[in-house]
Amino acid sequence: MSDTNLSGPGELADTAVIGAPEAPATRPAASDPEASPLSRPTVRWGALVWSLIFGAVGATSLWVVVDRDSRDAVDEWLLDLTPLAATLYLLLALGALIAVFGLVALIRRGERARV
Repeated sequence: MSDTNLSGPGELADTAVIGAPEAPATRPAASDPEASPLSRPTVRWGALVWSLIFGAVGATSLWVVVDRDSRDAVDEWLLDLTPLAATLYLLLALGALIAVFGLVALIRRGERARV
């Protein structure tokens, strides 16, 4: 693709390169260590909290599935569960999930305020 356009016979039109990056006004010297301080990597605390929760759920599931006695104990517990107790356990799990969302939101706000 040519950078020059002919607007008429023998005339050169103004040329403009579209998408060409502009050079910065000043560049810090590459050998100057104070020009670009090294920043620490960002720790994603929300991701860490969720990974701990998923790890705990996975470890508990593995513990239940691997041992026959624990599977039988969980089966017996689930069969003996009353509807009221099941509802209360469900509300407890929902409340814990909401608390985790709140905790992750607070962590995210702290991370953004720090930046």
